[in-house]
Amino acid sequence: MPKKENQLLIYLAFAAIYIIWGSTYYFIFLGLETIPPFMLMGLRFVISGLLLLVLLKKQGDLQLPRKRDVLKNTLYGTLMLVGGTGSIMWAEQYVPTGIVSIVFCVLPFWFLVLDYPKWKENFSNISSILGLIIGFAGIFILFEGNNNSIVSEHFVLGISTVTVGGILWALGSLFSRYHPTTLPTLMNVALQFISAGIVCLGISYFAGETKDFNIGNVSLISWLSTAYLAFFGILAFGAYVWLITKRSLIQVGTYVYVNPVIAIFLGWMFAKETVNIKQLFTLFIILFGVVLINWRGYQSKIIGHKKI
Repeated sequence: MPKKENQLLIYLAFAAIYIIWGSTYYFIFLGLETIPPFMLMGLRFVISGLLLLVLLKKQGDLQLPRKRDVLKNTLYGTLMLVGGTGSIMWAEQYVPTGIVSIVFCVLPFWFLVLDYPKWKENFSNISSILGLIIGFAGIFILFEGNNNSIVSEHFVLGISTVTVGGILWALGSLFSRYHPTTLPTLMNVALQFISAGIVCLGISYFAGETKDFNIGNVSLISWLSTAYLAFFGILAFGAYVWLITKRSLIQVGTYVYVNPVIAIFLGWMFAKETVNIKQLFTLFIILFGVVLINWRGYQSKIIGHKKI
């Protein structure tokens, strides 16, 4: 496609992962009002995947995938969607949306640590190492000195789950980058959604969520939130999967700058969640660490623009 059109798509894709993903923390909160977490995840992902297959069918782009591509997408979808997004949904039962978003925004640090082929490049400058230390220090500051009204057993478990989810998301992203499939982006996304949805519904069943579940008790706001997560989730996740093939993972990971701000604002404005100075200070510390990690990339871009 023309260079200008391609650049516009890149801008729109970044806008999708910045704004839509920032708002999903709040809509997950609303969906969990009357729908159990794994069931909510399963419904969201399966609906998104089926909608994409219908779209591909209408466009005439639907093709029978090879077994290898199905297995790859199942792995990537399970790691990123069940592990990454799923950890957020589960944790929001016990942890405010703003704090969940702050903890998940350390994602670039996991990319730095887990991207083994680029260790030499990533750890060859002091700014990346310093950013890593500062970022994780921010997480410890968030919980240091908190009283029992904030920190509970479920709260700590929720934070731990989000942390593990961030690691799984990074692993899924790295695997999909270094071991891509032969399928178009939308087909990859559809398969990842459907496979993740099936896994989530299976977990929901074995976790006992379906035992006392009554569909008649689901509120309208939960249904609308599920629809929002399903429809707009297609745009955001599709944009993400496409972007990691066009830009570096660290560049794409900059959505962590914006997501917590949107999540904290929506949680404060509509969910009546309290936002204190310590949380905002922690967010600043973590994002400062992210800036340091990306500092070499920023410098090379500035130098490149000067040369042009």
